[in-house]
Amino acid sequence: MKIRELLEGLTPKLTGTTKNLPARVSGPLPGTFIQKQLRNTDPYMQYRLGLAVAAAQGIAKGELDPSSIEQESEWAENLIQIAYTPEEEETIRLASKIMGVKPKKIAKSKSVETDKVNTTSPVAKKKKNKYGV
Repeated sequence: MKIRELLEGLTPKLTGTTKNLPARVSGPLPGTFIQKQLRNTDPYMQYRLGLAVAAAQGIAKGELDPSSIEQESEWAENLIQIAYTPEEEETIRLASKIMGVKPKKIAKSKSVETDKVNTTSPVAKKKKNKYGV
């Protein structure tokens, strides 16, 4: 294969269409999709699409709530800072002001366990034997 033939086969992929691919390139391909809105340079959006692929059949069958899958979460590709003390929170605010950015606080200041955390030990309580040990 000459380099010119290779480049001709790749050019339509860059435009996001397959209708102009030569038959020798598109023929062997199974159902192939190009997602123009989800660029290859954005691994986060590829990850989110992977989550959607994993949930798609469950949503279609009514087994999952469609609103449980978001295109982008709060985390996204954003810088995340966690402050453990009020002084650290103040430092983050001051540093952000210097940089000319406005951080968005997305969690409470105090860490608390969720309701789903098991607070009962699965280990049986220690029982004394007939000798009291």
